[in-house]
Amino acid sequence: MPSASSSATPRPGKERPASALSADLLKILRCPVSGSPLRQEGDQLISTSDETLRYRVERGVPTLLAPR
Repeated sequence: MPSASSSATPRPGKERPASALSADLLKILRCPVSGSPLRQEGDQLISTSDETLRYRVERGVPTLLAPR
């Protein structure tokens, strides 16, 4: 009988990085400074209107705080 851990193992090629946001969430998120849509590159969300505006994603949670 297989153990519970073997059935919970993700299939190769089917897993997302822990910090990857869903496409539906990315559709509604906006840059807090410019109001423009955001795109994700690795662990960062980048404003589509100004690439210097970047926001971290930690453990799947976007930190959308405007720079001081």
